[in-house]
Amino acid sequence: MKKYLIVLIMCCISTQFVFAQDLIVKHDGAKLNVKVNYVTESIIVYTDPANSHSDKLGKAEVEKIVYKSGRIEPISDKIEVHGKKDWEKIVVTSNPLSVIGLIKKGEIHVKSVHQIHGISNIESKDVEKMKKQAAEMGAHVIVLKGYDARQESIKNNDQVVIAYGYE
Repeated sequence: MKKYLIVLIMCCISTQFVFAQDLIVKHDGAKLNVKVNYVTESIIVYTDPANSHSDKLGKAEVEKIVYKSGRIEPISDKIEVHGKKDWEKIVVTSNPLSVIGLIKKGEIHVKSVHQIHGISNIESKDVEKMKKQAAEMGAHVIVLKGYDARQESIKNNDQVVIAYGYE
């Protein structure tokens, strides 16, 4: 009888370890009970224990990870943009990996006397103009593409900047 009791207790304890999961908290309020496999510079790879299927999320859409050990890892801060008045909150990046998981809100066409070779070569008035347009779209990140001499649109100094947001 003691053997059965010990086996039953061991089964209960091991079941708790099997069902202990990590918690991913997204900026939209969704919570995912999953097993986090690994975190890179731009994505979180996880496995859903219900179907053993691996999937990934962009770090830009995740607030934090609460690991089964209790450790909390902050991932990214949510940027709240409520119209043109919040244009200063817009993040400007040239790294397309920083918007994985976000939704494309639109394109911003920029005509500048200077060609866009990166953030440092854009005039501040152009940056302000791009940020204000992105804020009107409800975006919170704009991605500058690198200069490519093969593109026809560069001849006119016309550059397309893509705006991204949560939903």
